[in-house]
Amino acid sequence: VQLRMLTPYQAKQLEQGAAGKLRIGSFVAIDELGHQPFVTTYLAQRLNRRDRCILKCMKVQPDQMATVVNQMERLLEKAKGFAHPQLVLPNEFFQTSETEIVTVARFVPGLPLNDLLVRRGRFPAPIVFEIGRQLLDGLAALQSQSLVHGDIRMSNVRLADHGLAVLVDGAIRPVIHPEITIHDKLPLEAYDGMAPELIGTGAPPTASSELYAVGCLLWQLLAGRPPYTTADPLAKLASHQTKTIDDVRTWAPDTPALLADTIRQMTSPDPNERPRSFEEVLKRWRRPSSFGRSRLKQFRRLFDGGVPHFVGPVRSTKVGGTLWVVTLLCVAAGATAMMFDNGMRNVLLEIAQDVRSISQKKGQVASEHIQVIAAETKPLNRAISEHGLMPLPQPDGDGLILLDTDGPYEAGRLNVNGELTIRGEVGSKPVIQVDDLPLSIKAKSVTLERLSIQRVSDSDPATLVMVRSQRLRVTNCEFLATDFDSDSSTAPQPGRLVGSLFWAANDSGLKTESVEITNTAFYGANEAILFAQIPSSLRISNSLKTGAGAFLTFGPKCQPSDANLVLERVTLRESGPLLRMSGILAEKPGATPVRIEALNSVFRLADVKSGLIVAETEHPRNDLNRSVELQATDSVVMPETNLMAVSDGSHSSTEEIDVDDRFQGLMANGIEFAGTHVYPARDSKTVRLAGARIEAAEMPGINPSQIGQGK
Repeated sequence: VQLRMLTPYQAKQLEQGAAGKLRIGSFVAIDELGHQPFVTTYLAQRLNRRDRCILKCMKVQPDQMATVVNQMERLLEKAKGFAHPQLVLPNEFFQTSETEIVTVARFVPGLPLNDLLVRRGRFPAPIVFEIGRQLLDGLAALQSQSLVHGDIRMSNVRLADHGLAVLVDGAIRPVIHPEITIHDKLPLEAYDGMAPELIGTGAPPTASSELYAVGCLLWQLLAGRPPYTTADPLAKLASHQTKTIDDVRTWAPDTPALLADTIRQMTSPDPNERPRSFEEVLKRWRRPSSFGRSRLKQFRRLFDGGVPHFVGPVRSTKVGGTLWVVTLLCVAAGATAMMFDNGMRNVLLEIAQDVRSISQKKGQVASEHIQVIAAETKPLNRAISEHGLMPLPQPDGDGLILLDTDGPYEAGRLNVNGELTIRGEVGSKPVIQVDDLPLSIKAKSVTLERLSIQRVSDSDPATLVMVRSQRLRVTNCEFLATDFDSDSSTAPQPGRLVGSLFWAANDSGLKTESVEITNTAFYGANEAILFAQIPSSLRISNSLKTGAGAFLTFGPKCQPSDANLVLERVTLRESGPLLRMSGILAEKPGATPVRIEALNSVFRLADVKSGLIVAETEHPRNDLNRSVELQATDSVVMPETNLMAVSDGSHSSTEEIDVDDRFQGLMANGIEFAGTHVYPARDSKTVRLAGARIEAAEMPGINPSQIGQGK
């Protein structure tokens, strides 16, 4: 075992002289995962193979074996070629005797929900929402194959390390136990989600009964206990047939109305009162996304430690001299208990208590405060929105909103007279989700730090954050205007400007307008930063833009300004233009040019002909080539990139503008990045320039190790 040639389970069987139990057909058992009266589950691998699988060895009555084998063959034929990340179905089976059949399925590393519930207690509503979405998505796909799972219960849902809730043992129970009775010797939890219409009727499982089972499972995750807590299988079945499950808010009052009401419908005893399909529920809750998987992944990580992750100081366990004094006093008190009266004993105990108090105070000063970040284990005395999102807390007296959990938080409206800071706690990654309405902020000064602001709506691209302030500082943030697992990342309609970040000055008459953006990434179809005015000072460093849409957009009401725009270590990858401008800047002859300084930056546009700078107007000024000045140092564009173009706003055609000597220092090189994907940021690190060499010690472009969360 120490040499890892055997597992502890295998060694135990060999020591007991039961080596024959390790060989199951052409497989070798690695571990026993579960044992019931008629079913044993093994983690196994094929002979001479290293890939792992799950074997279920099931006892069958001899007179039923032919029927079971026939049903299993039909199941495998229906499931042939079917694959879904949320489902595990058997991919083969074999018979070992007249009374035993064995199914083979893929192994999903992860923890079953019943284990997690015991270790944690009831789950937060956002986590339950995502588990429900994932399970329903898998069941809808299974229904398209004319199959049902038939055994939805806590131990059959595994929460995998990568954030997937996976239903295992799919479609097996309807084959082995087509009719549910108390004589089937099933584990007690198998009756927790039993739809009334299946009990003693011989009726097969249906989509409606599956909805009932999912509703009971989600109810249990929210409440921390099954709907009916009796330990008698017959009583459980009778309760499902004769009672109506309580509204989950009786046990979990903070459950959002949308979640609670849907679960109430799903667990109705009358199938006609339940939702008509899995798709109907998914339409209400929205389909699972990569954002949800990330949330489950973070939640799953909280269980990796041997003990719960509580937040707070951990005091030193070193025993000081004063504690030895306490111990000796207690021993002395005990030894003399029969020789002294109660008064003497009380004196000794008082002395011991005084010494203990001194020791505790000393320990509080000397102990190290070790903080373990575990956002999901903190008690959350906050209301949750109907979509399972936490509201943003109110700012404290210093104008600080500290987000100390990963959320997700619901975007809202904040209006502060002075300064406002929204900051994620160090080590966490708070998510603010934007649906139909943006995160709207109005304050004299705004700081956004260590945040992930994400679009979740399936509608047209929407603005994520709208800020009105005199000063804006954004650092270590990411703006995701797209779901990378969907095809919803299309650009806004022509003529419609949508910014991931929109900024306007509170009072354009004040000259304290400044915008600073550092270590931040913008992903998706939106314009990255949309300006209603040109700030007096704009500096952007170590920041990334990917996807359709411009990096900077000066809206039609922007007035000409003498401000210099400084870009340092900025990377555009498969993006729209560096700058899009319209209004006076693009139409008024003689207007002050926009001045840009680019240092160690990389600009690789999705379309090199579309223009690094784009003037969007139907009436371009006659000196448009003088509207922008760009001074570059160690900065690169792709060969054949049009430096400036004019568009009428339809995006259908552009016309190149000769900028003469207004663009200085840009080099044309082929640009290669570290990875093939535009997300995460590490794939957009510049690794090679094909062409003229630069003098800088490092490649231009972003330092991805500092993008997003400053890690």
